[in-house]
Amino acid sequence: MKKGSILIVDDEKSIVSSLEGILEDEGFQVISAKDGQQALQIIRGQNPDLVLLDIWMPGMDGIEALQAIKNLRADLGVIVMSGHGSIDTAVKATKLGAFDYIEKPLSMDSLLLTVKHALEQQRLLRQNVELKRRANKGENLVGESSRTLAVRKRVAAAARRDDPVMILGENGTGKELVARLIHRESGRRDAPFVKLNCSSLPAEDWKRVLWGAEGAASKEGEFTQGKLAQAEGGTLFLDDVEYLGPEIEAALARSLKSKTFTRAGRSETLPLDVRIMAATTKPWTRGDLVGNLSSEFLALFSSAPIQLPPLRQRKEDIPALVDHFLRELAEEYGRGSKEMDEAAMQILMNHDWPGNVKELQNILERIFITVPWARISREDIPAAIRKNPALAGNGSAWDGAQSLKDARRLWEREFIGYNLRRHRGSLAKTAGELGISVPSLEQKIKSLKIFVPRRGEFQPQRSLKRSVVLCGQGLHSGLKGGLILNPLPPNSGIHFGNITSGESIPALVDYVYSAEYATSLRRGVVIARTIEHLMAVLHMYGISNLLVKINDEVPIMDGSALDLCQLIEDGGVEEQGAEAEEIIVKETVTVGNPQNGGKHIRIEPAQTLSVTYILDYPRPIGHQEFTFTPCGVEDFKREIAPARTFGFLKDIEKLEQMGLGGGGRLHNVILVDEDRIINAPLRFPDEFVRHKILDVLGDLYLRGKRIRGKVTACMTGHADNVELVRRIGAAQL
Repeated sequence: MKKGSILIVDDEKSIVSSLEGILEDEGFQVISAKDGQQALQIIRGQNPDLVLLDIWMPGMDGIEALQAIKNLRADLGVIVMSGHGSIDTAVKATKLGAFDYIEKPLSMDSLLLTVKHALEQQRLLRQNVELKRRANKGENLVGESSRTLAVRKRVAAAARRDDPVMILGENGTGKELVARLIHRESGRRDAPFVKLNCSSLPAEDWKRVLWGAEGAASKEGEFTQGKLAQAEGGTLFLDDVEYLGPEIEAALARSLKSKTFTRAGRSETLPLDVRIMAATTKPWTRGDLVGNLSSEFLALFSSAPIQLPPLRQRKEDIPALVDHFLRELAEEYGRGSKEMDEAAMQILMNHDWPGNVKELQNILERIFITVPWARISREDIPAAIRKNPALAGNGSAWDGAQSLKDARRLWEREFIGYNLRRHRGSLAKTAGELGISVPSLEQKIKSLKIFVPRRGEFQPQRSLKRSVVLCGQGLHSGLKGGLILNPLPPNSGIHFGNITSGESIPALVDYVYSAEYATSLRRGVVIARTIEHLMAVLHMYGISNLLVKINDEVPIMDGSALDLCQLIEDGGVEEQGAEAEEIIVKETVTVGNPQNGGKHIRIEPAQTLSVTYILDYPRPIGHQEFTFTPCGVEDFKREIAPARTFGFLKDIEKLEQMGLGGGGRLHNVILVDEDRIINAPLRFPDEFVRHKILDVLGDLYLRGKRIRGKVTACMTGHADNVELVRRIGAAQL
């Protein structure tokens, strides 16, 4: 069975012949071309899986050919070969999208390993696309309970009609899923489904968001299409519809009745063909309007609303949901399947699931990521679920209650506190969620002694909105490897996973096995090396939950963190409902000897995080000192992220003797000789000390929580940083 087809593009017949023999022996199908033009013809007709491309060829050279190949097929992996290599050529090829750059004479072992990595990266990219396609296609209501069957009937009936639909249900019951199912089964299935979260609709800008704007009426003169126009021919889904204001409701009702709208900055009316679906957590009957919605707006919804049952009312569906989610997770993460034993399933069946199906899905994903074995037992269930008050004999949060009245008071206090945290201390939003007035909420806060977080104090957990991929060169192997970032649900933490095996390691100080030249993790046979730059970026962006898939090593890119910052921004940062915990340093912790300027790192109590680093080397580095106080991501991107890794030639030689830096290409490291900087102009006069701060910020995040304290370091490395983090943990305990 062929492993894949590889196109060799080289005008030297001897090299082509040698490569053909080696690759065919390894099971690859090989095609060859003598120049760029012939290669483009072959790619159009035969669709190879990978290209080996020589730089120096007659006619169209390798760089031009690479650019043409990427214009023709952006997804096609290209490995560039050159017998006259230079850093400039390698950088240019990488920027144009080459997977790797290798120099002649070729080491066949290294070449085969690079080919393997490139094909694996291609497979993962295709797999991600396929998973997204399947995820969109596979949306469905899971379960056979009477309540679920009743919802299915309502969905089928709504799909046959074309009138507005109101969907009711608690958070996490699947209101958006039901709306998407109705759209998918309706006559509008081939047109867009557009979601608008009404709770985040800007009061001063709602016309532009809904109807769009152009010309002078738009922001900075840019055309804005608007949600209604985006949904033309399809469905506009209004989530949290109770947050619409009276003015918006009236205008929207008029547009839907007349089937026309006017975009700001344009005088003529435009046709409108959109079906409206709306969702709310509020109860609704004909005599009890949802929130503050007007009768004029509610009159649009002539059919009875679809009421979704909470999970506690259809617990018989839990085993089917568990099986469904575990199978989905196995496919998504490329791992073997897992199953739930009877005792673990009973715990899930007994839990009340206040967050409904969404909470169950998040818990299962967290278990799937963190539990290495195939059979999930009672001990693998998070403690908060195991200690459900409904489970007799396990102890619970109600242990202090002496009566039903006490228990009810404790529950009310916890429930109100949860909603206050979820709405970041907003009394108005919390009261609206609970269905009570703000004065009533204030009274309960006072009588139940509930802590109300100020808006600035609540820090939500964060993940990415979508998966993203980056390719880069490793410091240890010298080969390019894949870096895939996948979002994780709240309370999962940061994990490094192996692309091939799917096994993972929590990004925690307990798993650090080496901190000599870089910070590296190990659990069993799974290794994650050179994690500090990525951890610094995750620290500064406040990413709490993420799966990082790598081939043993995080790519070092250009030696700085800039590409990693861009990767996070490409994925988009998403705030999650849970609160991000913070470590507040209460006493000074020191590693090393600070007397007489000795090597040390110290953290002491402070209101915010700050890092001061002192370097004292001979020329050309000399004495450098810098203090960084994070005031936002932009400060980090401007002052710290651009600073690159540096190394002394004597240390580089030692690294190569140890098998590190084995690729032999160290242009992504600032090389320092005894009296000069060899290979790159500096980005800052004090770039060296700024990079040391980047390392500290990464290592400080090995507790998975932000740390509040004043850090001072002098001539320390990763091992000292890691020891400080260990001692901070011990001091907190």
